[in-house]
Amino acid sequence: MLAIDNSIAAGIKLLILDVDGVLTNAHLVLGPSGEEIKEFSVRDGIGIKVAQFAGVEVIFLSARVSEIVERRAEMLGVREIYQGEQQKLEVVRGIADRHGVELSAIAYVGDDLVDMASIREVGIGVAVADACADLLESAPYVTEAPGGRGAVRETVEAILKARGDWKDVVAEFLVSI
Repeated sequence: MLAIDNSIAAGIKLLILDVDGVLTNAHLVLGPSGEEIKEFSVRDGIGIKVAQFAGVEVIFLSARVSEIVERRAEMLGVREIYQGEQQKLEVVRGIADRHGVELSAIAYVGDDLVDMASIREVGIGVAVADACADLLESAPYVTEAPGGRGAVRETVEAILKARGDWKDVVAEFLVSI
């Protein structure tokens, strides 16, 4: 489990998630007609719902474009999605400006080189366990779980535990569903 500093976690307002390799296992299955198939973790989905319940807005940011990502976001109530974005740090800075928060109020989870600059700039920068070697070496935090297999849930739980909110949020969340 990640050990996140509670003074940093207390200020987190936004959780920005890469998609392929973070919300999925980085595999892309193409059907015979060219349709894409992606596999998402239900546990990560619950982690996203718990983060939202705790007042942390979740945003998807992907270098690729996929209708499946829009569908998954809709299923989870994620209202902000950015796709086809190669310069992710510029997008992250724009998100911070639009939300009126400092970069230190953002947690970002990524898995590859296009995520590196963002992970270095935000308050809590997280690489999933199976991220590329360069990112694993430079990320302040690394999950135990690989992408698409609970890394998002692990990150949310670590942030809320560092804030001292986990037990109360979970208890309220269970009553509300």
